[in-house]
Amino acid sequence: MTDLTILIAVLALSIWPGVLLLYSRKKHKEIMDKLSMNDLDEVSTPELVIEVLRLLGCQPTINEDKHICFKYQGGEFYIATLEDSRFIAIWNPWWGSIQADNPAFPYLKEIINLVNVDALVTTMYTTDEDGKSIGLHSKCQILFTPKEAPLDEYLKNLLDSFFVVHEAIKDNFKQLNATTNEREKEQQTRVQVKGFASYKENSSTLPLNAKER
Repeated sequence: MTDLTILIAVLALSIWPGVLLLYSRKKHKEIMDKLSMNDLDEVSTPELVIEVLRLLGCQPTINEDKHICFKYQGGEFYIATLEDSRFIAIWNPWWGSIQADNPAFPYLKEIINLVNVDALVTTMYTTDEDGKSIGLHSKCQILFTPKEAPLDEYLKNLLDSFFVVHEAIKDNFKQLNATTNEREKEQQTRVQVKGFASYKENSSTLPLNAKER
């Protein structure tokens, strides 16, 4: 086998996975275009969701609760479908957590409520079984049909919205924590009795629990 033949074989092996990926995406796109043009009565919502997720490069699986589970941008998601309905609920469970006894938790609840007011993706919190940790979960319930928009772009934009909400909550929480720490430091500084500090070096301090002789 000549060097040229070996080189051609190596190039073919390196290109082949990319060709397969492009072919797979093309086939998925053809299926979606066909679904968009034809009547969807015979296509179930789970089948539609799975096909779109594969088009986005995800590898969906079905769990014991019949939820469609998948990963997107490193996050764990699942989609719950409703029987005889084109509405779906997208969940991103336990994307964040905080200790239940953290004094900043009340502030976090206020931030979540404020972000929820203007967000399509809403966030909630639950306590774990031990009651020691608070988990954050985000959810979005939408109508899922090609009659609304190209479903691959539609779902991608929705999933990206989850991370926008995450960052909004995290950024506001960090800023609030920083402001709170600064105020606590200022408060501690205010209560110090500075007038007596200069006498400390020249004084012989007697412990309060010592007996006088």
